[in-house]
Amino acid sequence: MRKQISDNEVADPEGLMRQYKKTGSVELRNQLVLHYSKYVNVAIYSMRSILLSDIPIEDFFNEGILALINCIERFDPDRGIKFNTFFFTNIRGALINYMRKQKWLPNQAREFRKKIKNGDDYLTQALGRRPSQKELAEYLGISEKKLSQYQYQISMVETVSFEELMEQKYGSEVDKLYSVQSSETGEDDIEKNLLDEELRHVLADAIDRLSPKEKQVITLCYYENLNLREIGQVLNLTQQRISQIRTAALEKLQAVLKDYMS
Repeated sequence: MRKQISDNEVADPEGLMRQYKKTGSVELRNQLVLHYSKYVNVAIYSMRSILLSDIPIEDFFNEGILALINCIERFDPDRGIKFNTFFFTNIRGALINYMRKQKWLPNQAREFRKKIKNGDDYLTQALGRRPSQKELAEYLGISEKKLSQYQYQISMVETVSFEELMEQKYGSEVDKLYSVQSSETGEDDIEKNLLDEELRHVLADAIDRLSPKEKQVITLCYYENLNLREIGQVLNLTQQRISQIRTAALEKLQAVLKDYMS
């Protein structure tokens, strides 16, 4: 199904978009959906390191198509911004919003969130090293399997929360640019300004202050687009340990980003 859709190329999508805006033809809109649907797959793949693995990929694809249709309806080709940029920003926001609405984190995991962190801190101080999964599980009175499950779920919560903060800033830049007609502004300049330099410096500085292992995990996750299992293979660590490291790193980055945005 997805392959068939992505094969429907349009020779002049910009011209077709203008034609649709003039006529409102549903047939033309459907051609645009078929043409741009390949970017739904591109967006999903680019976010694969942060998307929830227990949600079927088809669900994400369907949400992406709905976001695509919404973007086509809202888009104004006279506003000095490319549709690809406008759409890609919106689909990321739509997929993150979809994950947040799933309410997939059990209440029991929420309750254990602080217990796991406090237990890890206590044992680290008492043992003079990071506790093993077995030691931490025994201290908390749960099985290693249950601990790993909670750690993964908590890691994904931190990931979604961080992405939501990023989308608030990144999306606001797109909206700000889109809301002002700017025929004299080049597309390259618009795309360079989507994520302002100040925020880049803030995040770069925050990442620089992470521990070496945290920095490695964040780099492999966000720059190399690897998932937890793949990062574990690269660093020769368990998926559970990678999950812990990413959670700790994202908590630090979230704190910096919240402070910056406030």
